[in-house]
Amino acid sequence: MAKPNARRFKRVSLNMPAHIVINAVDEFEGRLLNISPGDMALIAETNAAPGDAAIIRVKDLDVIEGTVARTFPDGFAVSFMLSKKRRTQLTEKLILLANQPFAEGLGDRRTTLRHRRSDARTSSRLADGTSLYVRIIDMSVDGVSVEAPRRPPIGSEIHIGQQCGVVVRHTPRGFVVVYESKSQKPHAILHAV
Repeated sequence: MAKPNARRFKRVSLNMPAHIVINAVDEFEGRLLNISPGDMALIAETNAAPGDAAIIRVKDLDVIEGTVARTFPDGFAVSFMLSKKRRTQLTEKLILLANQPFAEGLGDRRTTLRHRRSDARTSSRLADGTSLYVRIIDMSVDGVSVEAPRRPPIGSEIHIGQQCGVVVRHTPRGFVVVYESKSQKPHAILHAV
């Protein structure tokens, strides 16, 4: 009787260069054969043995730490444990890489550098005139991500500090605002006659 496939996650075949460090001592260059959010197979000429610690750096993915699970004639497999957040991020990257012809333009479209500001707190003014105190998570010249006790509706106007913007999405801890462009034409104002 055939042994059922006991893999935890679906694997994605990717042929990408990988830099491999075994037991924090030996360094090798290799190639990624396939990867999932919990395991990967690499082709490399190494002296890796099951149970060895491995650090693998793959361009466009991440630096992943794990344990050699098994070896095969021209390489080895690594099993790794990720936090829920890192597993989600890796899964999103794998989906984009596996579907490149269809995923053009779906990556991170931010064009400006973000700055982490985990200690900055400020008040914001909502479109209805109410105030909301927020903690700035990160910011750029284009927008800001904040932690807040409540989330204004997507598309609503908001003033954060001295900047005016629009809520573009909700996050688990708050929301993201994109600042209004200074180059936009002013909205036409209707006057009563």
